[in-house]
Amino acid sequence: MTTSVATEETPATGPDAGDPEPGAGLGTALTTAYSDALAEVYDEIYPATPDLEDIADFLLTLTASGASVLELGVGTGRVALPLADKGFRVHGVDSSAGMLARLAGKDPEGRITPVHADFATLDLGRTFDVVLAPFNSLCCAVAPDEQIALMHAVARHTAPDGHVVIETFDPSDYHVQKKNEISTYPIDGRGAMIESIGVLPASQNMMIHNTLFLDGAAPRSATTVMRYLWPSELDLLAGIARLELSARYSGWREQPFDGGDSRKMCVSVYRPLR
Repeated sequence: MTTSVATEETPATGPDAGDPEPGAGLGTALTTAYSDALAEVYDEIYPATPDLEDIADFLLTLTASGASVLELGVGTGRVALPLADKGFRVHGVDSSAGMLARLAGKDPEGRITPVHADFATLDLGRTFDVVLAPFNSLCCAVAPDEQIALMHAVARHTAPDGHVVIETFDPSDYHVQKKNEISTYPIDGRGAMIESIGVLPASQNMMIHNTLFLDGAAPRSATTVMRYLWPSELDLLAGIARLELSARYSGWREQPFDGGDSRKMCVSVYRPLR
């Protein structure tokens, strides 16, 4: 497989990278507030695991070590830091200053270039070998027009011979969910988080409400909304942005995707149309 490693390096921090633009979208505002509220405990709720290295190994099937990667929803660096360990040059975008602060604390060498911005309005004036949207980042846009804008942003940052890699999930089970689904997450012996997920099938929105119970502190709540995507719908959005599907898997180890299971990952790989 032909690979391409970009040599351009453009700073993406400071005023030119931009704070999230006013009016950039309801999804951005909800996601920013939600992420800021959970930044303190995010790594305890969703700890790094060896499986995260599978993402880096997957990208190495598409391009070479040293390639440039733009990660949407970099958060605290759970994916970006393993990518850097494999030699990728990573720019990480997030609308949450709290998440980026946690990333900075975990990356004292500054291997990840942080970008504080809204995905959909992002324009860094350059392209990348891989644009990566893991962990349902695309679903943070809560309406079709926001998702279209986000996909156009993805396309304009993808090199002509580059790849777009998007992780979502098959929403089949959630789409027919009748009652809120409630889960509890322990937080390192100092409390817990209760998460409630409700679904609005007509708009394909998921309402996610989290309440933190930490020792010695009053309960804190955070709420956000996501919009899930069917794989065929994701392909339509990609086509609007002149991206075409080249592969789809149910995991980072290239497991075959057959759909029909909301817990099954959907890893979609797109290439720019020539």
